[in-house]
Amino acid sequence: MSIESAIQIQTEAQLEKLKSEVELMILYFSSKTCNVCRAVFPKLMNLVEGYPVKVVTISIDEQREIAGQALVFTVPTVLIVHEGREILRESRFIDFRNIERILNHFA
Repeated sequence: MSIESAIQIQTEAQLEKLKSEVELMILYFSSKTCNVCRAVFPKLMNLVEGYPVKVVTISIDEQREIAGQALVFTVPTVLIVHEGREILRESRFIDFRNIERILNHFA
C-alpha cells in the first residue's frame, strides 16, 4: 500500500462516515513536528500491504478535537478499528507485531 493511498481526515463527520462504512481501518495520529511519526508511517504502510484495511491519517496539529475525542495525547498513535470499535491502541512505542497479529485475526 503506498503512502499516497492513506486517507486524510479533515472533519469528525468524515471519520464517523468511514467508521460506519469500513469494516477494518487503522487510524494513524501524528504531528508535523514528530520525527518518530515520519519514521513509523512508512513502516506501517509496508506492514498493511496486502491486507483489506483502510489507513486514515489524522494530524493532531490540525484536528485537535478528533484527537481529544479519541483520547490521543501523544504521537505517534495507531488505533485499529473493527466494525466501528477500537480493538487495538499503540502509542509512542509502536509494536508492529501486535498490529500484524490483529490484522491476521480480523482481516
